[in-house]
Amino acid sequence: MKRHLIFMLLLAAVCLNGITLEESLELARQRNSTLLMAREEINRAEQSNLELKGGFFPKLTLAGAYSLQRTYLPSSAMSDPIDLTQLLNPYTASDNDYMLAASVSGIANSLLPSSPMDEGSLAASLKLEQVIFAGGRLHNGYKATQRYRDISRLNLKVKEQDVALQTIQMFYGYLLTTRLVQVQEEALATLRRHVAQVELFNQEGFVAEFDVLRARLEEAKLEPQLMKAKNDRDLALAAFRKQIGDEQETTVPEDEFALPERIDLSLEQALAQGLANRGELEMAGLATELKELMWKAEKGIYMPTLGLQASASLFTAADEFAIEADDFGTNYSVGIGISIPLFDGMSNRAKVKAAHHDYLLSRIQQRDATALIRLEITQNYNNLRHAEENYRVQQENMRLAEQGLELARVRYENQVGIQLEVFDAQTTLSAIKLQYYQAIYEVISATRMLQKSLGTTL
Repeated sequence: MKRHLIFMLLLAAVCLNGITLEESLELARQRNSTLLMAREEINRAEQSNLELKGGFFPKLTLAGAYSLQRTYLPSSAMSDPIDLTQLLNPYTASDNDYMLAASVSGIANSLLPSSPMDEGSLAASLKLEQVIFAGGRLHNGYKATQRYRDISRLNLKVKEQDVALQTIQMFYGYLLTTRLVQVQEEALATLRRHVAQVELFNQEGFVAEFDVLRARLEEAKLEPQLMKAKNDRDLALAAFRKQIGDEQETTVPEDEFALPERIDLSLEQALAQGLANRGELEMAGLATELKELMWKAEKGIYMPTLGLQASASLFTAADEFAIEADDFGTNYSVGIGISIPLFDGMSNRAKVKAAHHDYLLSRIQQRDATALIRLEITQNYNNLRHAEENYRVQQENMRLAEQGLELARVRYENQVGIQLEVFDAQTTLSAIKLQYYQAIYEVISATRMLQKSLGTTL
């Protein structure tokens, strides 16, 4: 509840004041669809682990049933009551004869159908089943689900780093587009002041009408460039909002567009740090263990299965629920069962071989993961150093371009230069400003990419 409240306060703050990088990262952690799916994968792995763990415990089943059977006979099957005493000679038969005849008649009448017959039965049973030995399939399967759970947790951490890097790049990508819009707006504003000045010079007779037309044409050429820059900015903002799950579309990144703190490491130090900290390498190791356990579990198919079974039953037969305490019967059983696979058409052999190949493949992938991470660190390290050098070059170029524009403007105002020099100088300055801000973004992006390669939390 407390965490939810903090999240809502954070969301309200960014809606009102614009969003910082730290707030963007927190929103992405909470709402990005990739991370939501990764968390659900952890939940799934937890349930799989519990499912396999349940196989170690006995299974206890309680069952009960009641049945009623009613039989209707045709009238032709009905018989009159039998009375054997009627057959006795009243003059010669003794009292014992009469008693015996009456008894036999009663027994016979009870056996002959004379009315519809109802038979009811009630039964209850308790059954216990326990696997004693399953060829290692249960044990190895359970350990495999543990590895799967651990992999899912590590995968979430790796995904969080990926999403954080994407969020940072989109955050500063939007800031870059705002700077590019500013460059185009400044260039257009400068050119419009130049057009006004040229028009004034034309009115005073210092320049020809052609200079005015040329200046207006240059102004017209900049307007579509400004429109494109604004469109790129809007698209960058939309992509950023999607990244952080901003459905309300109210947040706008707000931060300094400046160089980050420099990573002062040698390439060897970067490689050592990255290989020690990267979660992908640990995931690859766990994946190999998982495949090995699954292979061992499949080999258990060849082994016999041994189980214990016990049951107790309570049953009775009664008419229309006329049940007495002594009507119940009981039954008890205890047994041990064994199942031995003999031949299955070679399908089990194929399953075991396939699992073995999966294990061998995971070992190759584990070795390849180390090489790929070394390559990634090297590439990101070199890219950062190149981006830093390019920034220094662009910084000096912008200083020179600003001086060049100022010189061209002074020369034109003093009638010792031509208007084309001003246009060329302005175009050059705008292009170099674009490259300068792009260089800042590349340093920011390359720094963050190297941090991720080193296993540093973004």
